[in-house]
Amino acid sequence: MKRRPFVLWLVWQNVETRQRYHIGNLYCLEGKYTFSYELSGKRRTLLEAMEDGYRPHLAFRDIYKKYTSNRLFDAFARRLPDKRRPDFSNLLRTLGLSEDYSEMDLLRATGGRLGTDPYEFVAPIHRHQSHFDLDFYVAGWRYYEGELALNELHEGDEVQFEIEKENPKDTMAVMVRAVKSDYHLGYIPAFYSGFMCDVLNNDGEYHATISTIREHAKPQLKVNIFVHGNYSSYLQERDNFDIMVNV
Repeated sequence: MKRRPFVLWLVWQNVETRQRYHIGNLYCLEGKYTFSYELSGKRRTLLEAMEDGYRPHLAFRDIYKKYTSNRLFDAFARRLPDKRRPDFSNLLRTLGLSEDYSEMDLLRATGGRLGTDPYEFVAPIHRHQSHFDLDFYVAGWRYYEGELALNELHEGDEVQFEIEKENPKDTMAVMVRAVKSDYHLGYIPAFYSGFMCDVLNNDGEYHATISTIREHAKPQLKVNIFVHGNYSSYLQERDNFDIMVNV
């Protein structure tokens, strides 16, 4: 059976506008790594990022090149926690990883964030035939009602999505609401919201639940949502699904 590659999206944030973009894709299959910029998507991808001030990473200057390596690229490997640190085993447990973790596991769990650095890695949208799944941390947590709802939230609780068409900054903004309390917890990150808008607007089905709550984590890493569902036959024919990972 053909093995499924481990894929992560590279996201860049403009620190002034706070907008985030899916600018590249990192693949790992049987110990070989590939990185390329995201040019095929139609929302919040590389070309939009460049219009908002992004310049290609110094280690990956050519936006049309597919970069390959037999080990994790140095530009990304340096973003991993040092396994020589005395609390490394505790860190793995906190992240939900076992001692036989891979570098891609660790990169996904930590996001590869470096202080005020504008890059992070996130899980892609996976699809198989008409089925899709993804997970994400609630965006904008600190600015809405998440903290008010925190003591009432539990892992496994359902959440629902609502397109905020009157949002002055983004007409594809998708709110995340707690089903039990109707608290506005925040938003789906913008680089996923275009896809979810299509699902919501075209008779797609989804089921979304809280998968992880980390009460003492940073706001942007506090609540993780898992979503799975099915999209309509109309969407299966749309070429904007190229930005996802086919399995």
